[in-house]
Amino acid sequence: MRIFPHFSAEGLSNVYIISDSARNGIIIDPANVDREMLQILEKECTTLTSVLATHSHQAHIAGLGILMKIYNPTVYAFVPSINGIETVQFKDGETKRIGALDITAYHVPGHSMDSLVYAVGSALFTGDTLSSGSIASTGSHVEKELLIKSLEEKIMHMDDNTLIYPGHGPLSKLRTEKMLNQDLLEAESLTLGRAYRVLS
Repeated sequence: MRIFPHFSAEGLSNVYIISDSARNGIIIDPANVDREMLQILEKECTTLTSVLATHSHQAHIAGLGILMKIYNPTVYAFVPSINGIETVQFKDGETKRIGALDITAYHVPGHSMDSLVYAVGSALFTGDTLSSGSIASTGSHVEKELLIKSLEEKIMHMDDNTLIYPGHGPLSKLRTEKMLNQDLLEAESLTLGRAYRVLS
């Protein structure tokens, strides 16, 4: 498996192109379609077979309609359709064989109710849920607590060397986020503080 990050001016988002051992092409979060992205796809993949959507915010799926006209890939998501395009749904914790890869999806709500994190080998494609040094924005404290709880229960126990491919910003490692992610550290500190007050 080879991963080709591509920066999109649409929402300042990251798009990821995966080429598996059979050169099947998978795109994660097609924020837009530009010449450079198509050149990578045509050079490294036989064709585009699949699109994985981490969530349905426009900054991450604006290019989906164009891709459907050019390649007609299968689209995977948590919800049954995106922008009127029918998807194959992932359930929380479900693994699907896509091309030559086993891909597992984890439902991590909070930023949006349809947010998925995709685990592909030692790589995690986190969309907006987890970025270098921060977690996604949320509309309320309740949603923030839900996001943090979901990350802690489903993601943070994974191998420290797991690579993080976020929807925005630079790549990271799970070890780095455990050590330096301010949002997660603040949440951990608050939890420890509550536990101390209860015990005392």
